[in-house]
Amino acid sequence: MIRLAVAGATGRMGRCVLDCAARDDRFIIAAALALPSAAAAGSTVRVGEADVAVVDSLHDTADVLIDFTDANGTMVWLEVCAAHRVPMIIGATGHSAEQLVRIEDTAKSIPIVRAPNCGVGIQAVLSALRKITQQLGDAYDVEIVETHHRHKVDAPSGTAYVLAGAIADARGVAGAQCNVLGRSCDSGPRVAGQIGIHSVRMGEVVGQHEVHFSGPGETITLRHTAHSRKTFAAGALRAASWVIDRLPGLYAMADVLGESGDNA
Repeated sequence: MIRLAVAGATGRMGRCVLDCAARDDRFIIAAALALPSAAAAGSTVRVGEADVAVVDSLHDTADVLIDFTDANGTMVWLEVCAAHRVPMIIGATGHSAEQLVRIEDTAKSIPIVRAPNCGVGIQAVLSALRKITQQLGDAYDVEIVETHHRHKVDAPSGTAYVLAGAIADARGVAGAQCNVLGRSCDSGPRVAGQIGIHSVRMGEVVGQHEVHFSGPGETITLRHTAHSRKTFAAGALRAASWVIDRLPGLYAMADVLGESGDNA
């Protein structure tokens, strides 16, 4: 069985991963992790029919670690995983450019799957996006609208950036130079080639992403809606079982699913 550690164990996604892992015969829970000195350390989290102790350290007790903390939390567990040679699944988002470089550097010594969206369905969306973008050409404006629960700390979502990157790649341009995050009232006429990204935070929405292509006489909308966090947990566990015997390197969910594509 695979000894699994979950960072961010008391958060919504962490608890969901633990609960799904407890029902999966491939896994045994090795550690439910909170950040060092965090208030949650020393508490317990309910997993299935049992209470699991939350700890703030990882020794040689895990075969793989799934991280659903936040950008700064990732950096802490990245260092721990590197020290203990533990493969890592990064489901947290909102990393800075500097933090992404650190992830890439650490992946030279351990296998890492960085997955801003662990869902399987989003890979089908990315595949469709590339084809649609190429078929429509540059005459269509693109706007991305992402909606998440009110507790999400980063905006836009990591998935929104991945979607924008897939579109930019299909157009043969640099994605970061095309992205426009929202618009103020004095933004002026829309500039050709922009990829607009807009964030909505409300209620308990698990996650929804819409991509609108609007051109001469028509609008095409592609929508992905996650109805349950179990969608992401199942993908993260799939990645965890896949990464165990991999060589050091930075992988994506597309690699886990046996496809080549964008880093989602």
